[in-house]
Amino acid sequence: MSWYLILKHAHITFAVISFLGFSLRGYWMVMESALLQTKAAKILPHLNDTLLLGTAIALVVMTRQYPIVVGWVTLKILMLILYIVFGTFALKRGRNKALRIKLLMASVVVVPGIFLVAMTKPGW
Repeated sequence: MSWYLILKHAHITFAVISFLGFSLRGYWMVMESALLQTKAAKILPHLNDTLLLGTAIALVVMTRQYPIVVGWVTLKILMLILYIVFGTFALKRGRNKALRIKLLMASVVVVPGIFLVAMTKPGW
């Protein structure tokens, strides 16, 4: 198997784990579970997301599909930034629970868009 395929499958796996972990932490936030404050819940997402970012950078360099140059990569990064901002406010920084739930839903809606852009690679 080529390095490209290994990195691609690793990236997809880390992306799915990231979304599932975020969804679980979002559920814990809504339920006001003490599990959201555990050391594992605070450290593991950062570890996984670091691996996700590392594989993304490796794929960009390997395929030479750089942001700004390649439209779908730029779109994916912009959507990722939106997901991160919504997610941060949903889990930590939202003023109240109602706002955090709305931002949680907004961030969950962005994720299928990121996956769709990655799968279809639309041209601009």
